[in-house]
Amino acid sequence: MRTISTALTAHLAGEVLTTATLWKITRRDGQVFGFSDHDSDLTVSGVTYASTGGHTSSAMVWSDDLSNSNQEVTAVFDHSAITRADVMAGLWDYAAVTLYLVNYMDLSMGVLPLTTGVLGQVTLKRGQFVAELRGLAQLLTQEMGSLYSSTCRAQLGDSRCKVNLTPLTFSGAVTGVTNARVFADTSMTQAGPVLPYTSPGYTIPSANPWTITPVIPQGGSWASDTGVTNAQTGAVFTKVTGAPAVGQYSVTAGVYTFNSINAGTQVTIAMTYAQGYFTYGTLLWLTGQNAGYRMDVRQFSPGSITLALPMTYPISVGDTYTLVAGCDKTATTCRQRFGNFLNFRGEPYIPGTDSILRPQSK
Repeated sequence: MRTISTALTAHLAGEVLTTATLWKITRRDGQVFGFSDHDSDLTVSGVTYASTGGHTSSAMVWSDDLSNSNQEVTAVFDHSAITRADVMAGLWDYAAVTLYLVNYMDLSMGVLPLTTGVLGQVTLKRGQFVAELRGLAQLLTQEMGSLYSSTCRAQLGDSRCKVNLTPLTFSGAVTGVTNARVFADTSMTQAGPVLPYTSPGYTIPSANPWTITPVIPQGGSWASDTGVTNAQTGAVFTKVTGAPAVGQYSVTAGVYTFNSINAGTQVTIAMTYAQGYFTYGTLLWLTGQNAGYRMDVRQFSPGSITLALPMTYPISVGDTYTLVAGCDKTATTCRQRFGNFLNFRGEPYIPGTDSILRPQSK
């Protein structure tokens, strides 16, 4: 229900209108911004609504059936608060928005709330930004429940995970730069845990050299072998150091070699792998051109950090940051690295489609 003052109601009923539209935007980082289509700044309830350049918006449609009331706004980058880098970094995505109508000649009349919602994805088109304003009714169309998954649905350290991130957070400074994603910090020497892992089924190749190189969980490296099993019969292969015979295998640096007679056999490979301490973690830049921006860590080895995506601005030697350890969301990592399996939010033991499609034996 909208409330409007008597004075503003009378003004809107008049023949000559002196109205302006106000946008109040609260970003997810807590910063509040005000914008107006008036030709000068307006201050209402302690918020200064900056005058912006030309912008166009689609019509607003309201209904009483809870259908979505979305609106699209296109504007030019002409205000210092809206930078191309911030838009590309997603800082404006999903910010809370309230639109008001005021009489700019007499702000004491109060405001008429037009609509409330959140910004959808903000995109760039030929030097302009296009922002979608999504009505609150759209939230009712989103799935709010959880879906089954073999990996954890919680984020490391959130209210569901409950792991304390303080001892897992470190500060550092860039000592060398390779590119916009990869840089060095010689002070970051943390070694990640060595964890057990069993690969999905692999089929021994039918051609020379009859080798399998199992895929290690992303961000990790092969550490040691713990056995090979026939996935169809359960028979255990014997490990040898020389050329393998039937039912045998050899392994060197994570490459498994089999006998040609076993070609076509499906096997599972058990091993241990070294997980990067900060792999899947989050980096927050404190200084430098990227200060305030966050980025996920794709891979970490002592002294070297690889980010998931290139940073908006160049990384420079001396830039400081904080780095939080990551989690690959597997049950093994949750149990053995963090001792937090009680709070694991996944279902790793529910059979998937691979179990259904796998050839069945009596």
